[in-house]
Amino acid sequence: MLKLKRLQILGFKSFCDRTDLKFHGDGIAAIIGPNGCGKSNIADAISWVLGEQSAKTLRGSRMEDVIFAGTRDRKPTGMAEVSLTLINPEEYSGDANAPTEIDIQDELPSSASPLSANAPDHDWDEAAIRAQAAEETERAVEDAQPGRTEEVEVPRSKVTMISAAFPDDEPVFSLPNGMLATVTPISSASVSTPQVVLKIRRRKFNQQQFHAGEIIVTRRLFR
Repeated sequence: MLKLKRLQILGFKSFCDRTDLKFHGDGIAAIIGPNGCGKSNIADAISWVLGEQSAKTLRGSRMEDVIFAGTRDRKPTGMAEVSLTLINPEEYSGDANAPTEIDIQDELPSSASPLSANAPDHDWDEAAIRAQAAEETERAVEDAQPGRTEEVEVPRSKVTMISAAFPDDEPVFSLPNGMLATVTPISSASVSTPQVVLKIRRRKFNQQQFHAGEIIVTRRLFR
């Protein structure tokens, strides 16, 4: 039986900025907070990344409603992303029972002068913190966008088509250099030519170190 280890949320419903939830040890994890703070959105994020296709089940009218819609101070994001990490305790090579981590951010930007930053009564510069978080979110959304389009000519015998996960997806091809890319074939498949011209949209994926017995599932939705 797989075990929930980690949940990463970015731009999903009320989670505009990247939020990282870690689940350590055994037992029950409780999420508490006042009404309207987003507790139910965490459950919706888990359902969504596991493949939920009904916007109504996610308490919305259309699937685009899961993307952060903006507030008075923050503009809407262009993408929602949720990553779910599952582990097999019998095969996992990491520390599955690590103690719960508490992240205390005690080095936040201060509105006070550098000389008085260590004073116990100084205030955090909330506007600077929010601006920094907004920049990081915009950068993450930009990195996830498909890159510039390139036209590459490769031998037809070297191109292997991999079936798409959903009917509306573009076909995925495996190229000779081992790269997996979403591509749009320009030349017709019915033309018997030794070369095939492919229009490639390169996507940037996070480079992560994986452990044995660990599975990470990610779902993205662009506005």
